Amino acid sequence: MDDGVMNAAVREEDLLNFLRDRGGEASLEEVSKGLGIPKYGPSSAYAVLRTLMVKGIVDRKGEKWVLVVGREGAVEKAEAAESSIPPTTEVPSGETKPTIEQVVDVVVRSLKEAMRESRAPPDEWRLATKPMETEIEAKKEALSSHVLRPDAAPEAKKPLLGLQTGTFLDNLFFTADGKPLNGIPICGQFAITGLPGAGKSILVEEIAIRVAASGRKVLFVTAEDTWKSPTPRFDLQSRMKQKADALGLSWEMIRENLFVLDTVLYPELREWNTFAETYRYVVEREGIELVIIDSVTVLEAYRGALKYRVMELARYNQLHGVTGLFVNQRSAETWDSYDMAGGIGLAHNLDGTIIIDYGRVYWLDQQTDLNLKRGEFVRIARVLDCRLCNFERRRIRIDITPDGFIRPVKVETQD
Repeated sequence: MDDGVMNAAVREEDLLNFLRDRGGEASLEEVSKGLGIPKYGPSSAYAVLRTLMVKGIVDRKGEKWVLVVGREGAVEKAEAAESSIPPTTEVPSGETKPTIEQVVDVVVRSLKEAMRESRAPPDEWRLATKPMETEIEAKKEALSSHVLRPDAAPEAKKPLLGLQTGTFLDNLFFTADGKPLNGIPICGQFAITGLPGAGKSILVEEIAIRVAASGRKVLFVTAEDTWKSPTPRFDLQSRMKQKADALGLSWEMIRENLFVLDTVLYPELREWNTFAETYRYVVEREGIELVIIDSVTVLEAYRGALKYRVMELARYNQLHGVTGLFVNQRSAETWDSYDMAGGIGLAHNLDGTIIIDYGRVYWLDQQTDLNLKRGEFVRIARVLDCRLCNFERRRIRIDITPDGFIRPVKVETQD
């Protein structure tokens, strides 16, 4: 079949025959290419596979879609399901056409019948009550292996360490007794959120080159700008080089330790499997210690909710000792708040939230922290929460300097 031609629709029988010919399993990519249909959307490979999964004919095992009934019986089962749909009744000429009320009544009765005959969904979608009613006595040995107990005191206590970014963020985190951590908590996963233009990208670009110049391996994922443009555009690489020169950092050290995934230059990285595999490849091969994703909008192109993709990456980072910074745009009209693109659920999957934002001072606590009057315009940095350690609660006044850096503004207190 010509890969350049996409079928408008595909029958369930065709898809099942395709799976059967491939030994009973295939990936979504293989189904899409093999049948010449799009992966997602109406009448897509994913839509048909999901329909078959609800019918209990196929199931998903990792990246593969697998026949869960007999190879020969799958097609017959699909045909039987299709044949159970009542045929459209044609009205003979001369007879009165059914009224709208009669049509609605027929549709309602058909839906009720279909719901009664529909199978329960596969295990991953069953109600939570089912596992609470099963017999567990025979499984107690296997189940007990999932239960953890605290280690002895010496093994249970780990030192709280900070990863130095070389920026003012290093001064915002503390130990339990109030001593400076001199960095962000190592292996922590943080959202950096705020309005577009607040300075989030400026800050993380500086962090990337400072950490790389210090000898640590850094992975920078860009979805906002291309790393290297063939045009005269002042691209991301050029801006980082300019900043490195202004800070007196070794570009050779940065070249050795900085790795970039450019989803603008390589749009195939916006496909989740390709992105995740490339991400893992770089992290594990190079021993990455810090990952910066600017911004997580790159993950919105993938199937599934944004917060679940961020959660997958955050858990992977934690298991591999990687510190993660996830740049995000806030979506709420109210500035200086928890509200951000992706909702509170996104921040809940991470260890903390750092706000880089701007707006006009309104609340009394803003006036107190920033020493400004109501209505004055200001840029701020603020650690909104951190589950790993103590942190600075006050808002910090910041500004963008002429040479393109985010710097704290010294606040003169009134006598």
